[in-house]
Amino acid sequence: MRQDSLPVADSLVTLFLELARIPSPSGHERAVVDFLITRLRGMGLDVVEDEALYPDSRSSAGNLYCRLEANTAGVPIMLSAHTDTVPSGEEDLPEPVLEGDMIRSGSHAVLGADDKAALAAIVEAMAAIVHGNLPQAGIELLLTVGEEGGLRGAKASSLEDMVAECGFCLDCTGPVGGVIVRSPWQKTVNASFFGVSAHSGVVPEEGRSAVAAAAKAVAGMKLGRIDEETTANVGIIKGGEAVNVVPGHCIIQCEARSHDTGKLETQVSQMIAEINQAAAEEEVDIEITVVDEFQGFDFSAGGLPIELAERAFSRMGLETTRTVTGGGSDVNVFNLKGLPCVNLATGMEKVHTSDEYISVKSLHEMQDFILALVTEACEPGAGAGDPGNSDEPADG
Repeated sequence: MRQDSLPVADSLVTLFLELARIPSPSGHERAVVDFLITRLRGMGLDVVEDEALYPDSRSSAGNLYCRLEANTAGVPIMLSAHTDTVPSGEEDLPEPVLEGDMIRSGSHAVLGADDKAALAAIVEAMAAIVHGNLPQAGIELLLTVGEEGGLRGAKASSLEDMVAECGFCLDCTGPVGGVIVRSPWQKTVNASFFGVSAHSGVVPEEGRSAVAAAAKAVAGMKLGRIDEETTANVGIIKGGEAVNVVPGHCIIQCEARSHDTGKLETQVSQMIAEINQAAAEEEVDIEITVVDEFQGFDFSAGGLPIELAERAFSRMGLETTRTVTGGGSDVNVFNLKGLPCVNLATGMEKVHTSDEYISVKSLHEMQDFILALVTEACEPGAGAGDPGNSDEPADG
């Protein structure tokens, strides 16, 4: 690892490099969660880990909760980031490399700036607050597992005991200063086609191809960018046993997203109609499940988390960029659970690839933002105004 340009006292970069070296693909976060528990408890903070998400052991660790009691008046806030990364190849281990101001992956593995850059900034900011006994109106941490695996940690989390009035999730690409103010609803459509297997070279007429039915269904679907608010995709098709066998089973997994709930329902209905029609034409049976993956939110008109974030960026001399996204994050779940929350850009780029990188400057801007946010939450009038109404459907 090349650290020739790393200042000796740059504990933030050192912490990020330590976190990035720990493999933690979704479902295998145990090592990084233990690292964070040790680090936070070393500050004297009370850290609680919830139980593993599901009895089928799809997660090796739980979410981490931590609260720093207020020492002054103001708005208590929640900070959140996730501990998992997308998977890399089994033989690929993270080898972060510092090249001047840029930190890149030194291997075919993902760097893990998504979302370990945010973890490092949060932990270092908390250390500065605790050790400096800085004024703060109450800070709660929720560090989730399983975000990359379908927001599983956030969905399993409990916010009932939280006193935070709003939350901030640091988990978005783009320059620091970016704020996601609008995110879509998403549904997945899973279909299993059941035909009849037969030898394709001897008695093909006795078979009924599940793959042919699935292909016909996909061909009839409206996919890609449907309009400026709506997208749809078929991501997985699996079927067949051998090239000389008429396939008796096939599955397709699809998704649809929209900022407009009416458009989402229309799109999902169209996909289901094509599945049913193809199954009928090919004389195969069908099972369909539709899952509400997450609900959207809309802070376009402002709200408490937007107000505080913009004031903190202004304090830093950074311009706020309000952004609409087609993606989802833990923020969607937190808003659904009743905590007004926004997602913030961290400076990470080319995430989910071996070309992922982040600058040292962005790491420090994140830490500085958290400290500025904590200060703004203590300012008179910080809690005035509408906290946001993210549960209302975005009708476009």
